[in-house]
Amino acid sequence: MFHPELNQIAILNAIHVDGTADGVYISLKDVHRCFIVIIHEQTAEGTASTYTLKQATAGAGTTTGTSEKALLVAGVAYANQNCFTGATESNILAAVTPTLGAYALNNSQSRTKLLVFDVLPDRDMDIANGFDCISVDATDIAAGNASVAFAILIPTRYSALGNVYAD
Repeated sequence: MFHPELNQIAILNAIHVDGTADGVYISLKDVHRCFIVIIHEQTAEGTASTYTLKQATAGAGTTTGTSEKALLVAGVAYANQNCFTGATESNILAAVTPTLGAYALNNSQSRTKLLVFDVLPDRDMDIANGFDCISVDATDIAAGNASVAFAILIPTRYSALGNVYAD
């Protein structure tokens, strides 16, 4: 049975403007599934931004994980690169294929973009070797653009989540 009161939202990146942003690592020890949601506001500046998921063996609550590396598989992600733009807005997310947890948004200007990574730790991460922390990094946000990232965490069956900002 689904228990929404057991789900948790964790902030990975506060709103960042211009440049590169390292997200905060969270622990997925008792997490069955994780949706990492990124909202990106693209202004008139035309630089394409890339978001990359990274895994680590420790470092929850910090921006520097221990033994950081890319995810094991391409994974599953959904994107909408033209939402909330007036009469032509679309709230539909289309499936996209990230490369080992990395996805580049296009450089279309004056748009709000939404990117959602669907992470199953047992499928996407090197859990067998202790990689149970995850984060998202942003590159090339560019001047005037802004982004925020958060995770919706679904715990393993019948268990509540502990503090995801601690190892």
